[in-house]
Amino acid sequence: MTPVHTLRIFVLTIISFSIAAAQGKPDVCPRAENDFAAIQLKAAAKDPVAQTALASCYDLGQHVQPDGKESIRLLTEAAGQGYAPAQYEVGRIYLYGRGIPIDYALALVWERKAAEQGDPRAQRDLAFMYERGFGVAADPAQAAEWNQKAATQGNAEAQLHLAKGLDDGVGVSKDSEEARKWYAKAARQEQPVAQLELARQSAGQGNCPVAVHWYEEAAGHGQEQAMYELGRLYLSKCGPDKDKAFTWFIIGGRFGSSESKAEAEGLTHRLTPAQKKHAELAAAKWIKEHPGSDKEEDEEEKR
Repeated sequence: MTPVHTLRIFVLTIISFSIAAAQGKPDVCPRAENDFAAIQLKAAAKDPVAQTALASCYDLGQHVQPDGKESIRLLTEAAGQGYAPAQYEVGRIYLYGRGIPIDYALALVWERKAAEQGDPRAQRDLAFMYERGFGVAADPAQAAEWNQKAATQGNAEAQLHLAKGLDDGVGVSKDSEEARKWYAKAARQEQPVAQLELARQSAGQGNCPVAVHWYEEAAGHGQEQAMYELGRLYLSKCGPDKDKAFTWFIIGGRFGSSESKAEAEGLTHRLTPAQKKHAELAAAKWIKEHPGSDKEEDEEEKR
């Protein structure tokens, strides 16, 4: 395994809490000791927002020793009081088996409660469960309906999956033009699969500047296929530019793309030593400047 791969692969066990913390939400563990003490008092008084925040403290081991069982207990109490963010978290605990066995039936109960209160993250999870048939019979129409609700609220994953449904006519009527709009919305929110799809569509239309833009954006998120396809693009519709193609094949190869490695090997004999050196330096520079190209594992994709 290459150093690049080592950097790219890690498992996110506290996605929701860490994202919420970055956004300064009231239901995550506070940094200041005084604020933490206030949260403890409110949680003891059964305040669901405080219970959810205290749960994140136990989950993160911030101000307290890590304690997954206590985190789950607090979240379950908060969820039982109808607090949608806690219901969503409890749903994910059962959906992905975080500290307890996976239980799709209970995941469905809690995700649905949060989704029906309008939580877009829970709506996307509910759509995912209908897509895969987890805890419920697979139902593309229900999946599309929940994706639509979450997508309308700006959830990038839901926007991507709604676009896929519209593109393929799964769960909804086929509408490629509408699909492209949702791909674009997701892509602008840094959703790499949506960025890759927009790049492919733009390349198919012969729009090189737009295709290159979205391929580069997707590559910046570690999409090996984007690196490979961008290299191929520079050899065909947006070229020929063997230097740029070789650069992207080198990058793709270093990220584990066997297709890129094969293309780089085939192209190396068609370049001068100076061209090869320039491409290698450009590839090294790109990798150094794009630490964000380290991929995050998607819990959905692991299921």
